[in-house]
Amino acid sequence: MRTTIDNLFMLCRAHLYGTDRPDGGNYEDEIDFETLKKMIQENSLSAFLYKPLKEYNDQKKTIQDEVMSDYGSYIQAVMFRELSKNYGIKKLCTEAESRGIRLVFFKGIILADLYPQYAERTSADSDILVSEEQKEAAEQLLIESGYEKNLEHSKIHVQVYYNKKLSHTVELHTRLWEDYTGPRIDILDKMKLSCPETDIRITACGIEVNTLGHEKHLVYQLFHIIKHFSLEGIGIRYLIDTTLFVNRYFKDIDFNLFWKHIEMLGYTKFVEAFFKICIDELKMNDKVFENHTITLDHSVEDLKTDLLNVGISKEKRAGWQIMGAMESYFTGEAKAPKAGIRRKLAMVFPSLDALPKTYLYARKHPILLPIAWVHRAIKYLIRRKDHKDEFFSVGEKIDVGDRRISLMDELGLLNND
Repeated sequence: MRTTIDNLFMLCRAHLYGTDRPDGGNYEDEIDFETLKKMIQENSLSAFLYKPLKEYNDQKKTIQDEVMSDYGSYIQAVMFRELSKNYGIKKLCTEAESRGIRLVFFKGIILADLYPQYAERTSADSDILVSEEQKEAAEQLLIESGYEKNLEHSKIHVQVYYNKKLSHTVELHTRLWEDYTGPRIDILDKMKLSCPETDIRITACGIEVNTLGHEKHLVYQLFHIIKHFSLEGIGIRYLIDTTLFVNRYFKDIDFNLFWKHIEMLGYTKFVEAFFKICIDELKMNDKVFENHTITLDHSVEDLKTDLLNVGISKEKRAGWQIMGAMESYFTGEAKAPKAGIRRKLAMVFPSLDALPKTYLYARKHPILLPIAWVHRAIKYLIRRKDHKDEFFSVGEKIDVGDRRISLMDELGLLNND
């Protein structure tokens, strides 16, 4: 008997490869649609899995016709929004070329192009890299193209713009790693993942664009995946993205160099576990491990479970509440305390290295650290008063943070050398 998790991966394989269904294409077991639907929504796979689910229901007739009809109408609307975003990107690219502005695309349409239909990979925004020298010109282009700046969500190195007419958000980066700093970010900076000499030009979703070289894009993807995994958790769509990218560009990726870069970043054990799930569940090319000595010495089930549950994001829908506490561990600035009471206390009374950067005054003047602890507690109490149902209690926050750190430790992502 297949579990809901098994059925989810089976539907993914069915859509990607058109095979891997029992009895030569017939679905043997009935799918628990309500449970599966929730898992699909949490993993942002609604558009991607509509076709195999409809195929399943055409055979089994276990999902009510009106339910499938409503699902289909919803997917049509979702995919139309993706087509609208694509139109916006095409216009931006054309105008940027005419103005001599060099835009470099990453994630987004580069990954969407790998899917059976690009609109099946829904996304919240489009990520574009531009040089500091051309940042002002790129922002002016966005404004003249109907985009308005979102000051609240913009950062030093990421300017956020939104086009209401196209329902399209653009994140204009001057650094691939946003505003993050720390030892791991310094290593990434030295790798020069994007520069005119190594960037390439490809056609993605019908648009000719500049993007990172394939090996460098894969390194970036793993950085991005590990960022979200460390700070809040990720879903299985990242498995699909990575599997499709590796299978499409395998011959163009120097995996000896890739593993060297991954080791420099301290990501080896995580990437081994992540790749193993991609291979076992989604048929990623297993030659990624050729000439690489595997260091993983435990089961990948904890990671798989975390991926399927989208980390902590569905716990009160407030995974962002521990992002500040996790950031210093992700960037390699702070060492996590060993398991036990010290680790739990560190969530409430972080060290200077682990203190969120919003308390910069304490980082500059260590004597003010106790004041930062009190400041942090007051901010928490005020926010929780207004959003009590959405906020973790102190105990919940400690437990959630401890579980996240434990899993990061298991996967070799903590700077504990």
